[in-house]
Amino acid sequence: MFKIIFGCILFIFISLKVYAVSGTADKYEVTMKKVELCSEQTCASTTTVASGTQAVNIASLNAGAEAAAFGSTSGLPIGTVYTHLRVTLNRAFTIEGEVNVSGDNWCSTDSASAGSATALHVGTLDTDGTATDGTDQTLYLADADTYGASSEIEITYGSPTYASSMSVGSPSTSEVQLIYQLTTPYTSSLIAPKIKVSFDVSSALGAGIDSGNNCLMWPEEPVVTISLTE
Repeated sequence: MFKIIFGCILFIFISLKVYAVSGTADKYEVTMKKVELCSEQTCASTTTVASGTQAVNIASLNAGAEAAAFGSTSGLPIGTVYTHLRVTLNRAFTIEGEVNVSGDNWCSTDSASAGSATALHVGTLDTDGTATDGTDQTLYLADADTYGASSEIEITYGSPTYASSMSVGSPSTSEVQLIYQLTTPYTSSLIAPKIKVSFDVSSALGAGIDSGNNCLMWPEEPVVTISLTE
C-alpha cells in the first residue's frame, strides 16, 4: 500500500500586496485536514484519500516522510480520470524566517504578536543591515482586507499563482481549501499511484513595513507542481 507523500503539496497562497516583498521561509509548518482527488476543476465530486490531522513542515527535507502516514491511494475507483487535487488545511501556520524589506531593513518573525484571522503578525524590524534570526510564530491566512497603520498592505486571495482556486474560511471558518491541477490527467488502475510533488519556499514568507514602522508578516504561496504516476 503506497502512503501518499503530501508534505509538499499543501501550499498556499496570497496575491501580490502593495508595499510588500517576500523571502525564504526557514520553517513553514502546515496542518493538513483532508486531501481529495477530483475529476474536474471545481471538485464537485471527489475521492477522499486522506482525512484527519497531520502537521508537516514543508520547508524540511523530511517533509515527505513526516506526511507519509496521512492517507493512501490504494483502492481508487478503476478507470476514473483525475485532473485535480483538493486539500483542506488549518488557516494557522507555524513559520520562521527573515525578509529583506528594503536596503538595510529586515523583518524577522519573533515570539510576540501572533497573527490571527483579523491581524497580521508583527515581527522584529532591524535597520542595521543584518537580519535577526527568526523564531517560530503563528502566521495566519488573515481575512481578505487591508492592514497596517494606514492600510498600506492589501491581502487578497482571488488569483493564486499555483492553485487553481482557494477558499479561505471554508469548509469551516478556521480552514482553507485549495484546488491544484495535476500536471497531466491520471487514469486509475489496479496499481496504486504515487503522488509526485515539487515545491519551493524561497518566496513563501511575506513582509512589509507600514507607516507606523511596524514589520507586518504573513504566509505567501510556495511554488507547487503535482502529478500522479505509477
